[in-house]
Amino acid sequence: MSLRPRFAGEGRLRLPVNVQIFYRAGDFGARGDIVGDLADAGYDPFERVSSGLLLAEDFARVDLSNRKVARPWYQEHGVLDLAHFFPADTFDVSHHVREDPPFHDAQVDVLQQQENVRWHLLSLARLSDHLPEGSKPRAGWAPGEGWDPRWAQPALRDPSGGALWLGASSNFEARITPLMQRYERFEDVPDGGSLRDYNLDGVRPKRFTEQWWPTAHAAWRRILSEDIPVLWVPESDWAYEWSEYDIELPPSGRSPTGRLSSDWWGLVELERRLLTSYVRKAAEYQVEIGRPWLERDLTREGESLADRFPGPLVVHERRWWSSLLAPVYLQLLEGLRRVTEGQRGAALCRECGQPFLTLDARRSSFCTDRERYRFSQRERRRRLSAPAHDPEIDEAVALALQEIDEQARSDRAIKADLSSPDPWLPEKVAKTLRRRKKYR
Repeated sequence: MSLRPRFAGEGRLRLPVNVQIFYRAGDFGARGDIVGDLADAGYDPFERVSSGLLLAEDFARVDLSNRKVARPWYQEHGVLDLAHFFPADTFDVSHHVREDPPFHDAQVDVLQQQENVRWHLLSLARLSDHLPEGSKPRAGWAPGEGWDPRWAQPALRDPSGGALWLGASSNFEARITPLMQRYERFEDVPDGGSLRDYNLDGVRPKRFTEQWWPTAHAAWRRILSEDIPVLWVPESDWAYEWSEYDIELPPSGRSPTGRLSSDWWGLVELERRLLTSYVRKAAEYQVEIGRPWLERDLTREGESLADRFPGPLVVHERRWWSSLLAPVYLQLLEGLRRVTEGQRGAALCRECGQPFLTLDARRSSFCTDRERYRFSQRERRRRLSAPAHDPEIDEAVALALQEIDEQARSDRAIKADLSSPDPWLPEKVAKTLRRRKKYR
């Protein structure tokens, strides 16, 4: 079975010709920034990489905060190139000109994208483990048995740096501005904050400073203390789907802009919303009408041209991505589509416990052959270390245990008889003695 998602087309991921990670801050960037140029070389990102994982799984697991690990990984698998992938969004790298061919990513932005992909993989595994029995949600969008509503209630990072918490109980907890995250009270804001800088949404100033602000700050502290995921959302979709989000409305799993339910169906809708902007960018292509005898492709060795004369005229919808997020989110979309079709889209590895995509029937319990081998070897050692069983010995031991139990019951019965006041007297004599008054 092919590992290529149904919406991938003839996609290829371009590789960098050189990658540099800044050791310290300077005139060209901050510490940890990733810079370089893209080469006229690439590869098929939907085949398994050298670790045996899919690109989405390997990207979620690699430690990109370690310079010694990150640089060779970028060279082999590609870079994020966020400024060109989402040109309308603001990233930590503010001086990079988006029209320039080189890429320049900040480490904090890369780690945030990793957090997003980890959450998607884990959510797909949870959706696969709790496939609904019927084709319709429960009454009132009630969660099914074994379902944790918190799985569908992350916090979303808005373009201004604030947060929208989907697990809040009121709009005061749901809308958290950057200053609300940092300061416990409005009066603690240095240089005196102005209420004109906030969208009070019809709330009186006194109520905003005395109720909304401390409630939002307490909600943010709870998000941090309970390790609730905080996901980055592109600015292109924020205005339409999240800017008017009202946490106090009745939940729904279908509405394209309303409040989401916290059941299985609500998490599916949340996944759809969060994947859409990435998939839309990945779907962009260039139409190329190839000459009848010339085939063009992108390989790790460079751009290849194959002369196949004579041949028919070929029209290609060419997708040569500069950001690895394009194929990663196409793989995640394929997992979500499988879930909605009643199949498993992801699972938790029985050996390492990490989530992985199940896009083919060959892997459903282990993420790689290496993990399957480790699991089988450990089970083999456990069986070999167990004592051998002889049927005759087992039968003799069972009889011995039975005799011990019978002897114990007999001993308890004897002790009970001896503890009674008149264990060996005839019944009439015992009754007569019981009626007598005790001698004093």
